[in-house]
Amino acid sequence: MAPLEAPQLLTSNLALVDRTIAFACRRYRFTPEDAEEFASVVKLKLVDDDYAVLRAYEERSSFSTFINIVVQRLALDYLNHLWGKWHSSAEAKRLGDSAVELERLLHRDGRSLDEAATILCARHPGLTRESLASLAARLPVRAPRHYEVDLEEADSVSTRADAEERLMTADRKRLSERIAAVVSDILARLPDDDRLILQLRFEGELTVAQIARMLHIEQKLLYRRIEQRMRELKRELQKNGIAWRDVLDLIGREEALLKFDIGNRDRRPSMNSDGTAPTEQPL
Repeated sequence: MAPLEAPQLLTSNLALVDRTIAFACRRYRFTPEDAEEFASVVKLKLVDDDYAVLRAYEERSSFSTFINIVVQRLALDYLNHLWGKWHSSAEAKRLGDSAVELERLLHRDGRSLDEAATILCARHPGLTRESLASLAARLPVRAPRHYEVDLEEADSVSTRADAEERLMTADRKRLSERIAAVVSDILARLPDDDRLILQLRFEGELTVAQIARMLHIEQKLLYRRIEQRMRELKRELQKNGIAWRDVLDLIGREEALLKFDIGNRDRRPSMNSDGTAPTEQPL
């Protein structure tokens, strides 16, 4: 983006920027004083270094999605400024990288276990919600930090934020509908056996080990097969101007419509207690 275009981009989207800032302030429970300071921080960052942040916008996603991601990251930086930088616990580090990521999502970003599981299972096909729930139970309790806010003041902030959040919700709905349409089209072009594998993994929430036993596929080969398809999916999304981070930002939100018609539902085998199908047919 040319430097002269960045100021125009900001001035034409000031209302959207303000809504996005207000949404972040509500999400992280900023006091009115901190919210005012954070708004100044964001706007200074957007004009800093000759609008460097805005010049990085390449129109690969909607500006609404772009600015939402920028503001959310700045909000986390601001929280680090208020509370001190986030540090993973010793126990999470001992349990490994998955535990470190899970702890960050749950205790720093305020995600639910279901949201965290959806994000991490997409990144690491070997993980399941059950394994992440087991990890979460072993993580130390980290109490969230809260501000003391006057009740009347909090009610006023909440009322304004409700209206702002409704506008942000509409933006995310439009993006999620577009992503779902693109992904459904991509999946429709896959061979039937690959669509079945993805259905069992992501809709049926089966482990890779269960699918391997069910379909008589060597487990390591199945891991690589799923990872290859996920890489192809990411590439196709990028070709359609959709960044993978935009998909992850929508995961777990109630208003998102990320429902993909993978198909083959009539082909899904029933399961025995040992994770095998009563009548197993190799691919």
